[in-house]
Amino acid sequence: MEIWLNCIDIVPENISKNIDKILSKKIIDSPIENIILTDDLKLEQNRKTIGKIVNISNKKEQEYALSLIGSVNWILIKCDNWKMIPCENLIAAAESSGTKLAAIVENKLEVPAIAFALEIGVDALVVTQKLLDIAIITKLQRLEEKDFKIPINDDFSSINLEFGTITGIESQGIGDRVCIDTISFLEKGEGMLCGSFAKSLALVHAETLESEFVPTRPFRVNAGGIHSYIMMGDLSTCYLSELKSGDEVLIVNEKGDSRIATIGRIKLEKRPLIKIKWITDKGIKGNLILQQAETVRLIKKDLIPISITEIINNMEIIIHNSIQSRHVGTPIRAFSQEY
Repeated sequence: MEIWLNCIDIVPENISKNIDKILSKKIIDSPIENIILTDDLKLEQNRKTIGKIVNISNKKEQEYALSLIGSVNWILIKCDNWKMIPCENLIAAAESSGTKLAAIVENKLEVPAIAFALEIGVDALVVTQKLLDIAIITKLQRLEEKDFKIPINDDFSSINLEFGTITGIESQGIGDRVCIDTISFLEKGEGMLCGSFAKSLALVHAETLESEFVPTRPFRVNAGGIHSYIMMGDLSTCYLSELKSGDEVLIVNEKGDSRIATIGRIKLEKRPLIKIKWITDKGIKGNLILQQAETVRLIKKDLIPISITEIINNMEIIIHNSIQSRHVGTPIRAFSQEY
């Protein structure tokens, strides 16, 4: 993490050697590198544009900042009212994008909070002279934490699948469940990754299998309770309650091959629900709350779909585990626990 000295409005008499860059509106004679804030809100270094400053005071301005990620080297953010949430949202979105974030901080409490937001923090703190000492201390603390990095998986073509051993089956009474109808035909062995915990999702099979009691719906996955996560087409997660027509979800088969399908319709209805709990050989726990119906299926270790009404304890099912925590569905390098 870098420290930029904020010299936009005032230039201190003595500039510390402990800063990495000087932010100002004009060149300041110093051996420390200058970043110039232009009248049209661009950031320039050595007369080359390296980014933009965005003042975030509402959702539209946050969306503009998000739209810049991946297209510029730096985004300098200044938040008027809400500070932490916009910073967290941008940090999560900028992960592995190549775009770095600098944030203007204005008091002592903001320095460590923004430096360690989501346990990742911004790439540069922009501080005035009076906040320099605490910024330097915070930078040293960041350096101590730099070795703790969890890699982000960006492989869209193949999903790592494992097996979870069923440890419990419990009735959950009546609740709201979501059926996801896509605009694509799904095949036997295909489904969607859903679950109560973002780090452990089960492969819920599509309604592609014939039955004498009900016709197939080969475009549908009965995905479960509205609180559940689902893996989206961009490998983020989303709550089932947030899905809408036009969203893209990830379709995965029993071998881990994946593709993207577009949602055509969501069906929300009240139905009897059942909770399926599992644990992996590594001790990772998960659960999924589904409609208690014969047409709702998971996939066994032998790659054969099985109705949840036939599942028993100690049976093994296909799941997907992730080491990554998530912020608003985006994978990040930070600790979180769901239970």
